[in-house]
Amino acid sequence: MESWIAIQIIDNFLDKNEFNNLNSIITGDNFPWYYNDFITDKNDINDKLYFTHTFYREPVIKSNWFNLWETFLVKIKCKSIMRIKGNLYLSNNNKKINKPHKDYEFKHKGCIYYINSNNGATYFGKKKVIPKANRAVFFDPSEEHSSSLCTDQKRSIAINFNYF
Repeated sequence: MESWIAIQIIDNFLDKNEFNNLNSIITGDNFPWYYNDFITDKNDINDKLYFTHTFYREPVIKSNWFNLWETFLVKIKCKSIMRIKGNLYLSNNNKKINKPHKDYEFKHKGCIYYINSNNGATYFGKKKVIPKANRAVFFDPSEEHSSSLCTDQKRSIAINFNYF
């Protein structure tokens, strides 16, 4: 039986100027994104490609762009970071829900922060959240969740935070 996952959605999470600054950097042509052959299952030949940017993976900073998130981490009351990872999905002609996954097997805090509005929903059990620019979604990433590809924008960009 599928469980209900507790989530909290906060729109306009950052003030307008801070969001606009982040957005212009992350969507700009100088920001580095890295190719990945699959989204969730390397054995699934139908799994689509996507691009990522790892800002932080325990125990070290992995990106020169890490400082973009310092104020954000204070705002979410982060005591310890496990991972900060950006995901960029390209538009797809067919709506595809990616395979459900858990970020880690143990309980911890998670936040998905949407950089742009699009129809590539995130699914938390039976709940569906539509990406909206400057929207933050808080949840337990040890529960299964899944992303989907958008069809109404050229790309979908979200930043994932795993923390305590």
